[in-house]
Amino acid sequence: ISLAVVFAIILNKTRYGRYLCAVGSNPKVAKYSAIKVNLTRFMSYVAVGITVGFSAVFLSARLNSMSSTNGGLNYELDAIAAVIIGGTPMTGGSGSILGTVIGAITLGIINNMLNMLGVSPYLQGTVKGVVIIGAVLIQRKRAQ
Repeated sequence: ISLAVVFAIILNKTRYGRYLCAVGSNPKVAKYSAIKVNLTRFMSYVAVGITVGFSAVFLSARLNSMSSTNGGLNYELDAIAAVIIGGTPMTGGSGSILGTVIGAITLGIINNMLNMLGVSPYLQGTVKGVVIIGAVLIQRKRAQ
């Protein structure tokens, strides 16, 4: 929650956050607006790398060990699903930290329900895929 608050402040209250949204929306227009697109992308990759590093440390502490072959297996699908469920369009450029947090909570509830119902882990990925497709279709309907 504290990380979400920090990133929400950065995204909504700083010049870098405005630049990041502009680059995510349309990099060519951002470049014409005198925004250093490559630097903005680089800084966002640095922020993501630092965040992933902390996440890996916390995950290994939680699991009490870390296997390099399957430590974060299928977490990328969870991350994409949380962002899409939170309302960020697949085209990028506009989204909110609060929406992503709500999407992550919703996805956690879905995962918990599937585990409690005894659904196979292989089918859980299918259910997440169907949820992603449903969220994209809803966003597409709203855009029209």
